[in-house]
Order: sequence, then C-alpha cells, then structure tokens
Amino acid sequence: MMARYWEPNIELMLKEDLKSLQLKRLRYMLNYVYQNSKFYRNRFNENKVTPNDFNSLDDLVKYPFTTKDDLRLYSYPYGGEFLCVPRDELICWHITSGTTGKPTVGPYTYKDYETWMNIMARCYVAAGVWKGDIVMNIYGYGLFTGGLGFHQSASYVGASVIPWSVGRTEAMIETMKDFKVTVLTGTPSYQYYICQLLKEKNVNPETDLNLRVTLPGAEIWSDSMRKRIEEGLALRQHGGGARNVYGATELCGPGAGIECIYEKGFHFWTDHWYLEVIDPKTLDPVEPGEEGEMVITHLTRQGMPLIRYRMRDLTVIDDEACECKRRSFPRLKWIRGRVDDVIHFKGTKIYPSLIQQVLLEFGGIDEYQVVVDKNVMPYRFIIKIEGDINEKRKEILKKELANAIYIHSEVEIVPLGSLPRFEGKAKRITVYESKEL
Repeated sequence: MMARYWEPNIELMLKEDLKSLQLKRLRYMLNYVYQNSKFYRNRFNENKVTPNDFNSLDDLVKYPFTTKDDLRLYSYPYGGEFLCVPRDELICWHITSGTTGKPTVGPYTYKDYETWMNIMARCYVAAGVWKGDIVMNIYGYGLFTGGLGFHQSASYVGASVIPWSVGRTEAMIETMKDFKVTVLTGTPSYQYYICQLLKEKNVNPETDLNLRVTLPGAEIWSDSMRKRIEEGLALRQHGGGARNVYGATELCGPGAGIECIYEKGFHFWTDHWYLEVIDPKTLDPVEPGEEGEMVITHLTRQGMPLIRYRMRDLTVIDDEACECKRRSFPRLKWIRGRVDDVIHFKGTKIYPSLIQQVLLEFGGIDEYQVVVDKNVMPYRFIIKIEGDINEKRKEILKKELANAIYIHSEVEIVPLGSLPRFEGKAKRITVYESKEL
C-alpha cells in the first residue's frame, strides 16, 4: 500500500519551513496566554519572564513547566485560570476520570473542535484509512475523548462509522461480519479480548471478517501485543495492520500522533504541538535515541492552550527517516511507561509495559495480573497468569522476567477464565501499599 496524505503541503514540508512555522506560532501563543490566561500571566511574572524574552526556538526553555497538579488546582471547572476565552465561546468539554485527584478539563471552542477533527482526519489517512472504509468505533463515548474524536472525523475522509462503544462484544462480531467492517478502533486490551472471543466462537478472521486496520490507543501497550492483535484479526492477510495512536485530554484528545502504514513509531504533529523530550530528574533535554519525558506546548489551541506541559509519558525520539516521507515530523517510539506509573519495589523501578512484553513474547499466555503486596514482610511481587504453562516453562519464565525487570517475582498459574477480561482500559496492576509510616 502506498502512503497517502491528508495535507501533503504540511505533512511533506521541509524541516526549515516547519521550524519557521513553529517559531511564528510559539511567538503568538506566548503573547496570547500572557494576555488572556490568569494562570500564565501570574506564572510568567513569578518566573520573571515575558513573551518578549522569546526570540528563537531555543528560548522556550526560559519558560516554566506546567504540571498535572497545576491543572487539578486551577483548571476546574470550565478551564478555570487557564481559560483564554469567555466561557460562552466554549462549545463542549472533555474531562478526565479524576481517579488520581481532581479531574482535569479539556475545553473546546468551535475553532478548537474543527482543528481537532482535521488533525484526526490526517491521522486516519496516515494510518491507511480512506474513503469507502467502514469503521467500527469501540472507544467509549462521553467525557472520554476517544469515541467522538474517532467518530466525527471519519466523515472528513469519506469513511462510514458504526458507533458501537464498549460492550455486547458477541453482537459486535456479528455486526462486523455482516457490515464487512474494515477498520476497528478501541484499546489494545479490548482488541485482544475480541481476538480471544473469535477463537472461542470458531470465527476465522481471515475468511469471516474484512478487518484491515485497527487503531489501538488510550493505554500503554507493546509491539508484542501488536503482533497478537494483527495475527488474531488477520490484519496482515488483508493488507493492513495495528497502528498506534497517541493523545490525551490535555492535548485535544487522540490524534497528536499516529503510526503510518510502515508501523515504526508514531509521527508527532509538531505543527500543532511543539515537542520537547527531557530527563524527568534533571529537566534537561535529551538527545534523539535517549529516553525521556514528553513535554508539549500548544501551537494552535484557542480555548485552553498549555505551555511546556509535562505529559509524564516516557518515550524516545527516532530521527531515522521514515519511508512515508513525513521526514520533518519527529517519530516517537512506543511509550515505555509513565513517570508516575512506575512500580517501585525494593529499590527497583519496574515498568508494567516491560512485564507485558516479556509475557507476550514468551507465548502460551492468555491473560495476566500483577499484584504487589507491601502489607507483608518481605514484600511480595506476584504475577498471575493463565495459559498453557507447565512447571518447566514456568521456571524458564521466571528467569526471563528476572533478567528483564531485575527482581525475582512469584509466578502463579491460575485456571483459564479466572482472570478478568477488559472491554475498556486494562487494569492489570494492583499495588497494596504498606500502612506503616
């Protein structure tokens, strides 16, 4: 399949032209938030910096970071002190769940929404979706940005949408068969659950389904999970694959980055977001190829733009040229984890995505759960797995896990069907913290 472009004049622009556009938009945005956002006017003044101190892209480091805690304190409701427009210019909000504190808000003006839909259309086309495709949208509708983001933008590229959301999975499979659905959205966990259900129901994805492309996102996953999804849904046989999509409520929703048809990491749309990757400890920038935390600055948002927002996601910039020719847009490798989602166990930092990678590559494992119990001495790190694993393979798995995560974990084989399956975001990690002070 040949690469297609939604906005070729932008997607294929020269790096020098992109930098010139970023400089122009950053200069405008710093002035815009200083004049219209109470939060940024106060924060800039506290740090003794003004928009006049910005003269080159390198000058952005002079400006303070914005954090999740800032949003929790000052963005609720409506957009709070971050809001740059009168409330009656907002047409909707998307809001996070608030499970880790006060929910954060993503307000949209009409222009913001139009911009978002256009970016999503760019993502669809980059991932290989085009006119005539039929999209089964199984992202949740409502406060979560995924459902509406993927739904309303599909019409831009001429695709049709079945707005399924989450649940009734057996009926969904029948509908995919009857309507000859070619594109599936949804979390990787839900897509993998569909793969397992197809197998249970003796549905042959190569002959009974027409799926060509899936767009997994909204949770951290791995290339090993991609292989399982592509095999379980016969995507390669139909000329496609599973393409990673990146986004967040703080950005605009899904669509800030997408994997193209070559599946080598997601292209980040830096004409709409200026990207930095920093060391989360020193806060200094890291070089391409080095892992760091993503930091973004809005370049085009109107309602609630953010300046140097720390995303908490850990990634690596890959500056090798991509065959799709979008060479001016940085390509990011898989999100390895989040700064605050790392499991701390006996002085070791453990990334949940690394556990998933080991288990999926090992083979024969259908589902797993990780339980970290710090209420007992010594602490326990337990990995419960379902699958065709005998005692000999179990010992081999324990060694492979120890080599990867640098601790010796307990591995428990549990009966098939005893662990939960996920139709939404997966919750495979449970940590019981010590009650001792």
